[in-house]
Amino acid sequence: MDVVAGKKKFAWGTLLIWVLILGAAVGGGWMWYAQRQKAAAPKYELATITEGDVRSRVTATGNVQAVTQITVGSQVSGLVQNLYVDFNQKVRKGQALAQLDPSTFRAQVEQQTASVNNALASLNNQRANVGNQAANVRSAEAGVISAQAKVAAARGQLANANAAIVQARASLRKGQFDQALAVRNQKRQKELRDRDLVAAVDFDTARTTAMTSSASVDVLQSQIVAAQAGYQSAEANLQSAQAEVEAARMRVDAAREQLGSAQAAAQGAAAQVSQQQANLRQAQVNLNYTTIRSPIDGIVLNRKVTVGASVAAQFQAPDLFTMAENLNQIQVETNVDEADVGQIKPGAAATFTVDAYPDQRFHGKVSEVRQAPVTVQNVVTYVVIIKAKNEGEKLKPGMTATVNIDVDEREDVLLVPNSALRFKPPASADGEGGERRRGRRTPAPGETPGARSGGREGGRRKRKSTVYTLVNGKLVEHRIVGGVTDGVNTEIKEGDLKEDDQVVIGSDSSDSTTAGSSGGRGSGGGGRRGGGGPRMF
Repeated sequence: MDVVAGKKKFAWGTLLIWVLILGAAVGGGWMWYAQRQKAAAPKYELATITEGDVRSRVTATGNVQAVTQITVGSQVSGLVQNLYVDFNQKVRKGQALAQLDPSTFRAQVEQQTASVNNALASLNNQRANVGNQAANVRSAEAGVISAQAKVAAARGQLANANAAIVQARASLRKGQFDQALAVRNQKRQKELRDRDLVAAVDFDTARTTAMTSSASVDVLQSQIVAAQAGYQSAEANLQSAQAEVEAARMRVDAAREQLGSAQAAAQGAAAQVSQQQANLRQAQVNLNYTTIRSPIDGIVLNRKVTVGASVAAQFQAPDLFTMAENLNQIQVETNVDEADVGQIKPGAAATFTVDAYPDQRFHGKVSEVRQAPVTVQNVVTYVVIIKAKNEGEKLKPGMTATVNIDVDEREDVLLVPNSALRFKPPASADGEGGERRRGRRTPAPGETPGARSGGREGGRRKRKSTVYTLVNGKLVEHRIVGGVTDGVNTEIKEGDLKEDDQVVIGSDSSDSTTAGSSGGRGSGGGGRRGGGGPRMF
């Protein structure tokens, strides 16, 4: 009995031990499973829907530049003899900046001055010769007038001689008539005398009258011969006078030709004087160029030469100084991507920062959007100029500026964090997240994750995005239409969310991912408007 009782006692004790071991194992397994289930449940990070203002910006980088920046060079070659200004020195327009060695150019001025004087002396000689030739022309013209007077006199003499001939012929005819009458009267007196009807005296008188008439006829005939000789002499004088006129005219022509030659020589001498004077002015200009002067009122940004340096200006003007007209006004030259340049208009507000003052924002406005494209490695950008005040002249030319250009603005709108738009639920959430994520297409670069084609607004397709809220530990999907974004928050244009709603922006699950990252295109900044959907950051 004692043996049997001992065996029963041993069996119950062993069973109790095994029960305790089994219970401990079951309890430990249950605790391990519960801890694992608790660890598997994701924890979500939430953010609040707020109401406020949002601005869409285009971000670009550029360089600070002076509004008017001039490179001062030299138009002549030589050695730098003196420097009158240095870095950061303010200068006035026309102020001397440097002096090149002027000795060579002074010698050229003196040489050209002598050439001008020589040319002027030659011009005076030629002008004197022109005066002499003009006097010769006037003398020859006077000779023509004198010869023409002789011609006129000879013509008068010829006319007188002709008149004398006519008169002598008339007198001859009258004498011949008188002779004939005297001869007839003599015959009548002779007949009467023969009849002794008249006195002898009457007959003698009649005979004397006849003889006198005959002598008068002879005299008149000789006068005709003399008048004809005078006419021939007058005619010869006329021909001689006419020949003198032709000779005088020839002398006039020759004198005029000599005058023209003298005038041409004088014009050549005058041209030579003008050429030498131009050479003198050029030499004087070159001499003046040896003094380098400031073309503007401004400040010296850079000095590139030292005293004794050789300046060579044979092919192009060497750079000596870089000057800025006014550093109180500066401009930032940026390159904006072709995808964003259409949003930028002149007059748009802009802010920018530089590394020298990382905590200070400078304000300006877009003054110009240039049309010329700039292509680098197949990337097309356009130059945008932002002008701003440089109070205190903190900004230095050449500084790298990060620029934000305002392209759109909304006031008092609902704002959702961009991280909520990038959030993807873990695959295990509600047992559906994995299927929902796998069924959704991969978003394109710059597209909001989860965006789907919705309706149309104003002829443009609206982009819908998905955000999630947490209700009783479960994710609830909401579809919204985003608007303007500033890279941190996005405007909610359509959707069932309201202010103070909590949206999921992340979780501690390793399966949770984000789509997209900040930046978008290289020009960065604001979202695309007009149906392109917000660009995420």
